[in-house]
Amino acid sequence: MVTESRIKEVEQLNELFKQSSCAIIAEYRGVKANDMTDLRRNLRSVNSRLKVTKNTLAKLATKDTSFEVAGPMLSGPVSIIFTMGEDVSKPAKMLFDFAKVNSNMNIVGGILEGSAMGAADVKKLATMPPKPVVQGMLLGLFQAPARNFVGVLAAAPRKFLYALNAISDKKNAG
Repeated sequence: MVTESRIKEVEQLNELFKQSSCAIIAEYRGVKANDMTDLRRNLRSVNSRLKVTKNTLAKLATKDTSFEVAGPMLSGPVSIIFTMGEDVSKPAKMLFDFAKVNSNMNIVGGILEGSAMGAADVKKLATMPPKPVVQGMLLGLFQAPARNFVGVLAAAPRKFLYALNAISDKKNAG
């Protein structure tokens, strides 16, 4: 039976999916409520939300979003971690650290930019450095050829001056 509360929950979930840049799905069977509360609190600090809902409602909520590929992952008691910011590695790392301590938490997979990921892909995502660090690394790669070229150009006059100094020293010594 369709109730007003379920319609409202589907709308709220749909809004979360639309706002998210990434969603990670994890089984939580056997995890203590206090531990889940701590995980929720920690995820909020990195602009993410953990939501436990009925799978049928979650599947309905993914309609008209890039998260429709999540359908097969939504079976059994699962929680969905919504990442609102650009940095998707912090929530993934936080979830993996939590799963190490709580062996009952099992990461099923995730969705990033409309592509489904397995648990191994989510683990790779968790080990990635934050976005600003990656941007800095890329900037360094882009600057390296120009920096090397300037070094090569500066080397020619420097070597010429060394040669002149050597000739001068030789004449002064002799």
